[in-house]
Amino acid sequence: MNILTNLKNQYFLIFAVLLFSIGIFLSINAGITHDEFHDYNVWEVNKNLILNFFLNTNYETQFLSDIGKFYGVGFHYLSIPFEIITSLFLDNSFYSDKVKAILSKHVTVFFLFILSGIFFQKILNLIIENNFYSNLGGVLYLTYPYLLGHSFFNVKDIPFLSIWLICTYLIIKISKILVDKKTISKKYFISISFFTALLLSIRISGILIFIQYAIMFCLHLNRHSLFFKDFLINNYKNLILSFISIFLLFYLLQPSSWENPFYIFESIKAMSQHEQTVCTTTLGECMKAQKLPSTYLPIWFFFKLPLVIIFGFILFPIIEKKIVNESFSSFITLSLIFSTTSIILLLILFEVNLYDEIRQVMFLLPSFFLISLSMIYFFSKKIFKILLLLSISFFLLQNIILYPYNYIWINNFSHLTKINGVFELDYWGVSTKAVANYFNKNKKNKQICIISNRNGGVKALVQKDHCFSPFKNLHKKNERPFYVALLERGIKKGSPNRCNTVFEEKRQVNFSSEDLILAKIFKCD
Repeated sequence: MNILTNLKNQYFLIFAVLLFSIGIFLSINAGITHDEFHDYNVWEVNKNLILNFFLNTNYETQFLSDIGKFYGVGFHYLSIPFEIITSLFLDNSFYSDKVKAILSKHVTVFFLFILSGIFFQKILNLIIENNFYSNLGGVLYLTYPYLLGHSFFNVKDIPFLSIWLICTYLIIKISKILVDKKTISKKYFISISFFTALLLSIRISGILIFIQYAIMFCLHLNRHSLFFKDFLINNYKNLILSFISIFLLFYLLQPSSWENPFYIFESIKAMSQHEQTVCTTTLGECMKAQKLPSTYLPIWFFFKLPLVIIFGFILFPIIEKKIVNESFSSFITLSLIFSTTSIILLLILFEVNLYDEIRQVMFLLPSFFLISLSMIYFFSKKIFKILLLLSISFFLLQNIILYPYNYIWINNFSHLTKINGVFELDYWGVSTKAVANYFNKNKKNKQICIISNRNGGVKALVQKDHCFSPFKNLHKKNERPFYVALLERGIKKGSPNRCNTVFEEKRQVNFSSEDLILAKIFKCD
């Protein structure tokens, strides 16, 4: 009986460990995406800055003379131990040191995603106070194809999301201590200072976490004003020390900021209006990053969030009275509702440049899940259990079918419209792996050149010494035969002149018969 009870209480952790074990292999075998090379170069130059400062060397740092200096590098400190261990198991004869380093960072990303799932379960348990059901919610979160797909390679958004969730958990725990009228341990001030600084060092948009902190503070002040007066009197030194620590640690983790005390302000301005000429295909319209309509985020949330989560939001008017009360569960749920709504409105109001569907606001998805799942639970435990078990089963099947393109998953509203040409697909270029595999198996003559819009990602994964020609040469007179590989948005360019399709990378979503074309290879004889 004790064994069965332990399994019932711990099945989420068992699932998380098993998923991580499988995910190590899956993440290493995902393709190398286009952003990873740039992100790796930013980190390498920041390492040069550290060496130049402490060892008085003179390594090259020109790469950070432009927008590159505003990219966060906090994630790479976390990846160092994983990089050392993982690189030992990668094929030394096949991969370059740079490629091995990039692939090893995939393991760190996946580890952080699993960690985010653990903290997601902890927060959900604080809301619904039922370990079995919060475990079920944690499994749903970890199997959600969109996030799972990003966790195989996304060195920017998944680490940011994970640390955001840890910060959210810590501020909730501090709030709980206040409600219980207990003394806040210094470890909480130290922890939240460290993780907030780390969040800022990963992406400067981490500054938005202070909106969440402020909203939770205001809600507490409204309900427990006397507690907060005592709190401010008893903890003002710790608060001041925390704020100082956050920004000192942030600057310490960001070498490109060391010569500029106003770096944080310049960084916020530069990254919020980051010059990005790409457009994201949204409901058939190519929406430009620097001129987005206010409908951009609502459309993507509507089609990316699982139906079970959308159902939870529909329940809000029905169970509003159950949620808006004096309980601590109510406090957490309302603070998450106000925080996510405020952040979305601010992004729309200030016309912040967004692109590649919702990856820049991915960190809000766990909050959506927490809010919705709590509403379903308080509406009906039985419905909660049935819906989550069905959704998890569906997600598991979809993940198997879609790998490694899990992140292109779109909910069943996709049956109301086509997907090809209507929504953005493999904008990361994960298909570099499939394209490289084709050439490794079928291209016997290394002297026949390859022209691709992502030569770097493909070249990193093919056998050595193959001929590659710049993509700008596509429409020039090239010596035949040659190959053309089109990935990401390049796939929209159509067929090259007098060339035949020899390979297409395809997937299907939600049991639809529509083939989603993610990459094409042409041979031009």
